[in-house]
Amino acid sequence: MREKEIQFGTAPKIFGTIMYPSLADEKKPAILLIPGSGPIDRNGNGKKKNQKLNVYNQLAHFLTENGFITLRFDKRGTGKSNASFIEAGFWDLVADGRAAVDVLKQQQEVDSNKIFILGHSEGCMLAPEIAKGNDIAGLILVAGAAQSMHEAMIFQREQSVKELQNIKGFKGKLISLLKVPQKAAKQGQKFDEKVLKSEKDVIRYQGIKINAKWFREHFQYNVKSGLEDVECPILAITGSRDVQAQPEKVFEIAQYTNVETDAVIVEGMNHMLRDQEEDLGILQIKRVYKDVGNQPLSKELLDSLKKWLTQHV
Repeated sequence: MREKEIQFGTAPKIFGTIMYPSLADEKKPAILLIPGSGPIDRNGNGKKKNQKLNVYNQLAHFLTENGFITLRFDKRGTGKSNASFIEAGFWDLVADGRAAVDVLKQQQEVDSNKIFILGHSEGCMLAPEIAKGNDIAGLILVAGAAQSMHEAMIFQREQSVKELQNIKGFKGKLISLLKVPQKAAKQGQKFDEKVLKSEKDVIRYQGIKINAKWFREHFQYNVKSGLEDVECPILAITGSRDVQAQPEKVFEIAQYTNVETDAVIVEGMNHMLRDQEEDLGILQIKRVYKDVGNQPLSKELLDSLKKWLTQHV
């Protein structure tokens, strides 16, 4: 394999990495990786020490080893890409994804008729819009299919409240006495209301800067309608231990699509696409993701990706 850094766009300038499987003369199929939410770079890593997730570099290596050219890139305001992360909205990220597709089409080594998009987490919501009008060969939606950002947030809040209510002993009694679950539920509703009423790109909520434009545009986006417009085959895949997106939602995706759609749940896989033995909740997510970047991706996930891609190239 070989790789090179690439830059596309002018405002903002986006930097990424293209990996090539070989120096063969024939054109190769290509896969664009669309990342999940948060200020993460082309490898899926944040700036802090405990944010080394290594999701997209591992995915890119696997896919390139199996004959695909891959492109992964730093989101706005992360890695080497400029502009502001906190000021970017849903449609800004779609525009960056569409620019990335254009770059792939321009590569002489790429078969422009065989470009796939793999979206992870938030990338599942962005991918259908990026694909529009681009003659994409297929969509792979990992850990977030058929679910809007607002639905995912509500799911996460409900899990948090349920876990707080189930805490035992003195700590549980204290949480109940202080009505922490009820307060947490109300805070979520207040947050949603403030974001939807806002008009600025960035607002303050409880003293913290919030990317209001991003939340607002996500809340207003109709995921189901976006899926109805997809014109290429879809693979939707998620893990049974995913606490950030509802695993069973993956089977609903076929209700909203008009194309060949396959859905898979990988037993024991979490949101970061690793096998997880313990059944841990969302309040224990820091423990779940500690040192996750050093772990390999789920073998069952990789096998499913390889099988589906082989059928559709």
